[in-house]
Amino acid sequence: MSFWKKCPLLAAVIVSGLVIEGAGVANGVKSGEIENPASWKQPALASVFIDLKQGVYPWSDRSVQTAAMDAADVQKDRITEETGGQANEENGGEKAGQMANADRDADHKNGTGDENEADVSGNAMPGKAAEETQEAEEEPLEFTHVDKEYFADAVFIGDSRTQGLYEYSNLADVATFYSKTSLTVYNLFEKPKDFIREGDEKLTLEQALSRHQFKKVYLMIGINEMGTGTPESFFEAYARAVYKIRELQPDAIIFVQGIMRVAGQKNASDPVFNNTNINIRNVEIETLANGKDIFYIDVNEAVCDENGNLYADWTFDQIHLKAKYYQVWENFLMEHGIVKK
Repeated sequence: MSFWKKCPLLAAVIVSGLVIEGAGVANGVKSGEIENPASWKQPALASVFIDLKQGVYPWSDRSVQTAAMDAADVQKDRITEETGGQANEENGGEKAGQMANADRDADHKNGTGDENEADVSGNAMPGKAAEETQEAEEEPLEFTHVDKEYFADAVFIGDSRTQGLYEYSNLADVATFYSKTSLTVYNLFEKPKDFIREGDEKLTLEQALSRHQFKKVYLMIGINEMGTGTPESFFEAYARAVYKIRELQPDAIIFVQGIMRVAGQKNASDPVFNNTNINIRNVEIETLANGKDIFYIDVNEAVCDENGNLYADWTFDQIHLKAKYYQVWENFLMEHGIVKK
C-alpha cells in the first residue's frame, strides 16, 4: 500500500501547506514585498513539519492555519534580516512603541511607573513624587489686614521708637514689648543687658526669648547706630541678631522693620542722622526677607511725605513721633499681617 493511502490525513496537511505556501509567494511577488524568493532559507511548509516533529498536530488546539501564519512570520523575519531591517523599523518599531506605551500605562496604573519620565517630545513629566512635592509647596504668603488680637502672640523688640509704640498705641494691651531707650543692635546680644522685667526678676533679651515662645517677632532698631561703624558693619550685626532671634524663636514669623526716617530739617542739616544713610541701611535690611518666615515692612510708607521725609508736624524732635501718631504705625501694622494657611 502506498504512503498516501496509509497516511491520508498527513497527505492532506502537506497539500494544504503547499497551497498556503503558493498563495503566500504569489501574494508576496504581486505586492512587491518579496524581492528575492530564491534567498529563502526555510520554506513556509517547514514550520508545519517542525510542529509535527514536536508533537503539535493539525487536530490539536493549534490548527494548520495558525502554523502556516507562524511560518509566514518566520519568512517575514528572514526577509527583514536580509533587507537591512527596514520592515522591522517601520512596522516592528511601531508595534514596540505601542507595547511600551501599554506597559508604561500598566506601570502607572499599578503604581510602579518611574517617578519622573519624559513624554515623546522629551519634556519632563511629573511623577508621583513631583506631584506630591508640588502639592506640598505653600502658596506665596501675602500681607493681609488683621485685627488687634492678631498681636496676642507677638513680641516687639526695639529702641525708644518701639518704646513709644508701647506707651502710645493700643498694642500693649495684647502684645509683649522688649524695648529700651538707646538700645542698639550691637548690645542687643553681643553685650546683653537685663532690661526686661518679669515681676521682680530682670532678664536679658536672650533669656526672655529662651523662656517664652512667640508666633510673631517685630524688630525695629537702627537709628542709634547711625554714628557707629559703617553700613556694612551695621548690617553684619543686624543679620546676626535676626539669626539669633530665629534660633531662639524657631516657629515665629520675623518682621524686620525699616528704620523710620527723620524729618526734612534734620535730613538736610545732619551729616550722620539723615535719610540717605537710613535708606542705605534699609536696603540691606530688606535683603533678609525670604517671603516665608522673614518679612520686611517699612512704616515710612505711612509716616513720610512726598519727599520721603518724616512729616514735620508729626514729630516733636525731628526723630520721634508725637504720641497721637503712633496710631498710624499701629494701623500700618494691622494692614501688614501674615496669616499662614
